[in-house]
Amino acid sequence: MAVIGGIFALRNMGRLDRRLTFIIGLSLTTTFHILISIASNVLPAGNAARPLVILLLTVGFVLSMQGFLNVAVWAWLAEIFPLQIRVTAFGVAAAFGWVANGLVSLFFPSLVSGVGMTLTFLIFAGIGVLVLAFVIFTVPETRGRTLEEVEAGVLTGTIFPRRTKINVISR
Repeated sequence: MAVIGGIFALRNMGRLDRRLTFIIGLSLTTTFHILISIASNVLPAGNAARPLVILLLTVGFVLSMQGFLNVAVWAWLAEIFPLQIRVTAFGVAAAFGWVANGLVSLFFPSLVSGVGMTLTFLIFAGIGVLVLAFVIFTVPETRGRTLEEVEAGVLTGTIFPRRTKINVISR
């Protein structure tokens, strides 16, 4: 599913704005977290449908993550930093991403064991809502601009999402 999502993302990177891709991806992944939380609460342990429903919702999450967020985040990171710090800033951002992934992987079993699957995925959904708000209010659009234009906008503060039109699809 990750490969299918990745192929979809690569085919659409030139057609969809980065911010729109982030908004769709975060909306979908957060929705899937909420649905997993609901399913784990509504379908009791031992119910034959529970594992299948949660598996299908998890597959939907993976498709959403890979199809909208994964490729877009890497492309955006490569575009947003000024040239003088691009390599270092990209490396720091990538390191923080991998550390966050490692921490989630490390503590996920303990979190599910401690507070249950329902609350665990509600916590993830809450984080998704916060990140979605961050993207909507602070993340600038970079698609369709040269690296020099993005750099000038970042350094002068003129690249800001409220001043940037979101194009749904362009050819």
